[in-house]
Amino acid sequence: MQMNLFNYTTLSTRLEKSTRTLFVTLNRPDWNNSFRLEMLFELESLLAWCTTRIEINTIFIDSCTSSFSTGLDLDTLNTMSANQLDKINTKLQKIIFAMMQLPQTIVIDLGQGCETLASEFALGADIRIASNEAKVSFNHCHYGLVPAAGGMSMLSTLVSPTFARSWILSGQPIAREILTQSGFLSESYDDENRNETISKILTKIFQLAPVQRIQAKLGLFESLRNQFENGIVMDRKIAKASMVSEDWRSKKPEAKDFNFMPAKSMSYSVKLSLIKTEENRPTEH
Repeated sequence: MQMNLFNYTTLSTRLEKSTRTLFVTLNRPDWNNSFRLEMLFELESLLAWCTTRIEINTIFIDSCTSSFSTGLDLDTLNTMSANQLDKINTKLQKIIFAMMQLPQTIVIDLGQGCETLASEFALGADIRIASNEAKVSFNHCHYGLVPAAGGMSMLSTLVSPTFARSWILSGQPIAREILTQSGFLSESYDDENRNETISKILTKIFQLAPVQRIQAKLGLFESLRNQFENGIVMDRKIAKASMVSEDWRSKKPEAKDFNFMPAKSMSYSVKLSLIKTEENRPTEH
């Protein structure tokens, strides 16, 4: 039996009692399921509700489109302020951190792939699956940004630092074979056996002893807590420094070319930013 839950504007939710699974579907195809603040607030609200619902074994997250999400809202990116981007990064970072601590096992189906913020969001899952055709990109730098919600600190903890460096510093789409080899993906499927693959995973989780499953997840998180917490602080500092260039404003949605700030101009921009900050600081009497 299925039971519908909530009336969100960006998410569809239902509860499957047979496996005690909460199904969550990103449901804004008109946004390419990008992580606008509205969606992040709804995700945060839903996850907060889940913290005390230990009777739910699994949270299964997918998308209404074949690809999971573009992450960044590419249609409006060049109009966004640094403050708006910082709010999105901070909110997403908190959500990822919360996902790792929830009592439920979180499974994310990335479908045919994702990029930017959506790739970082996937780091919060305990199990990640995707189509055999999937490609994932940590391509923030292509848009004049850095992966500040966990892509720098958490990714290199969950997969080999060698993979993390290559993925972030090239921005290249990562094929499913490499994603599986690295441990980023637990399993992949063909369109014909997707439902069977999902059912098998959810059934196996349902058959686990609930108390031990929850405690095991807590133990796995606690072993990495210090690294994650220190990484979050570092990510925020790096993100703030990188935004001085405002390179994400350099491309209109319909344009093909970028006009990024040359690296040699960075020191001057940082100095100018410091001067402006000093000028805006209240004078003490």
